[in-house]
Amino acid sequence: MLKIEFKKLKLFSLLSTVLIIPLLANIFGTINYLLNQEVLKNKWESLWTQTSLFYFMFFIIPLISIIVSSLWSVEHKAGLKLIRTSPIKNINFIMAKSFIAFITIAFTQIYFLLLFVLSGKFICGFKIEGLGLYSYYIGISILSSLPIIAIMNYLSLKIKSLGLIVLMSVLISIFGFALVAQNILPLFQNIIASSKLAIATNHFDLINRSDGIKMFLFSLIEILIFTKKSNNLLKYE
Repeated sequence: MLKIEFKKLKLFSLLSTVLIIPLLANIFGTINYLLNQEVLKNKWESLWTQTSLFYFMFFIIPLISIIVSSLWSVEHKAGLKLIRTSPIKNINFIMAKSFIAFITIAFTQIYFLLLFVLSGKFICGFKIEGLGLYSYYIGISILSSLPIIAIMNYLSLKIKSLGLIVLMSVLISIFGFALVAQNILPLFQNIIASSKLAIATNHFDLINRSDGIKMFLFSLIEILIFTKKSNNLLKYE
């Protein structure tokens, strides 16, 4: 199943997106740090805030949407008929594409961290030390992509237009930020795990056990709901 999905993959277009967005985030973040060193005194922490804030808050969800949408675009060309007429269960296609998307996102996040470390070491002249917290954030960001993958699977099946899907992913990012920023209903701050993480990374906070459980439960509910909805979409025209 996975071999079939990898053969369908538009590797060049996908890699160009995966490589460019984290690269741009690091380039602009590093430039901003270098131009404001008189204010930004904390070396690695200061560089991280410049490179990661907008990337985690506004770019990561659209990036996931592009990755997932590109995986489903091949199926839309055949009108999803090949999946619907295949003896393989629909859920297997969804799981295979979700796995490929997850691996791609994991690679993207590790690549982002590598660029951050290289930039700090060779451009900013920092010593390689105290980087465990950033690896922690990257690990959490990879896990928090799972509910977004499930949501984007559903949207990519429902909508053929990549532009519209990306627009909706931007709106989800803004919605997630608004939820985290409000204090009226603190429980709802955990609905979009990626947005919760974005704020935590900017303040160099660890995800405490209580918030971690809430994020996990919301993420699990989102994965189950949208995977079921995606499976239902593949059953009917």
